[in-house]
Amino acid sequence: MIDTLTLLIVLMGAATVFLSVFVAIKFKQQSRRLSRESGRLSIALMFMLIGEACLGAGTLWFAVMAYLGKLPDVPIFVQSMVRVFIFSASSLTTIHLYLVTKRLEK
Repeated sequence: MIDTLTLLIVLMGAATVFLSVFVAIKFKQQSRRLSRESGRLSIALMFMLIGEACLGAGTLWFAVMAYLGKLPDVPIFVQSMVRVFIFSASSLTTIHLYLVTKRLEK
């Protein structure tokens, strides 16, 4: 039962990462057709979705390692660095989106 659930989590994780990247690409394409300010916001949203994809990819990595039974073999340092990458991507893209919206507010 747990293996089936973990496999389902892996599949959902892969779909989520794909969706984030797909929509990020669409925001990039859309930014070319928008006004300067709207284009900036569209790019900021693209980066936010890339950050979300990084979160999803990191979570997916942990799910795959758990599914394969390899997570206990992964050194704590490596697991910690994956988490640092995940949280860094998320926080930096969130800050970027905030700064862009503050600039557009002026």
